[in-house]
Amino acid sequence: MNRRGRFSISGTVRDAASHRGMDDIKVDLRAVGGQTLATVITNTSGGFVFNNVRPDDYVLAIEEDGYEPVSQQVTVDNSIFGLELSVRRPDAPAGSPVATVSTRELSVPRKAHDFMQKGMSLLYEKADARGSIDQFQRAIKEYPDYYEAYAQMGTAYTTLGDTADAEQSLHKSIDLSNQHYADAYLMLATLYSGGKRFADAEAAARKGSELDANSWQGHYELARALYGLSRDAEAEPHVLAAEQLQPDRAEIRLLGTNIHVRLRKYPLVLEDVSAYLRLDPNGPTSDQMRHLRDQVQQALEKAQAPAGDASQSTAGRQRADSK
Repeated sequence: MNRRGRFSISGTVRDAASHRGMDDIKVDLRAVGGQTLATVITNTSGGFVFNNVRPDDYVLAIEEDGYEPVSQQVTVDNSIFGLELSVRRPDAPAGSPVATVSTRELSVPRKAHDFMQKGMSLLYEKADARGSIDQFQRAIKEYPDYYEAYAQMGTAYTTLGDTADAEQSLHKSIDLSNQHYADAYLMLATLYSGGKRFADAEAAARKGSELDANSWQGHYELARALYGLSRDAEAEPHVLAAEQLQPDRAEIRLLGTNIHVRLRKYPLVLEDVSAYLRLDPNGPTSDQMRHLRDQVQQALEKAQAPAGDASQSTAGRQRADSK
């Protein structure tokens, strides 16, 4: 084993049933003895990367609520590219998670893949969107058909507020993938909704959802677009589907709250608000959500009060006023 130098371990976490990339999944790099040495969170495409890894034997581990534990031993004597870790729900078809390298990833030149991973590290770990664009452009120069790099570049431009270049990059990603890359459509839907182009967002979200029916992002973006179009009854089943697929996302519960307020389904408003506050108790809208909860609770209690109690209360107030 080459004991000199430091290397990278990069790959993707996917759902074993749908094969979609899983975002916001914690991946641990552990010593063979069990000690956790580093932890990263997967990006919107399920990608992860560990940098500056010394040559040795390691274990990649995932212990995510709602999924079976995953562990994969790796030997680092050079950089590792294209690793896939599959996570499986306990009720999914039998079969143990394994690490594989997809045909698509094998087609990407190593140098291009390396630039891609550097770009994703800058974008998601170091919040350096501008620096990431340079790395994505280098990846594309090495591999012009790298539609995943175009999509990530679109996200970087979106972060910088450059909607024109973001839209152009995402459309390029879609074209290069022959209209088969769901993530690019969903990123485009996010961009359109952010610009209040809700009709365009609906079309992009529907296409992304068709390509990946088990994507919580697909249901969320479609619900968001329909809410923006004031089609709340159509939006509701999609936000509920997003909640089922990803119950620990505060933004889904916030959208569900807004939809159920418009639909006047106040018991569901309370459920959404309670879930949101559990997930993000100190978020930017938490105080507003607490105020909404109190208002809804008071309104429901008033509506449920017996008519006699209401009349007695009114009479009591009248007597008190007459004194």
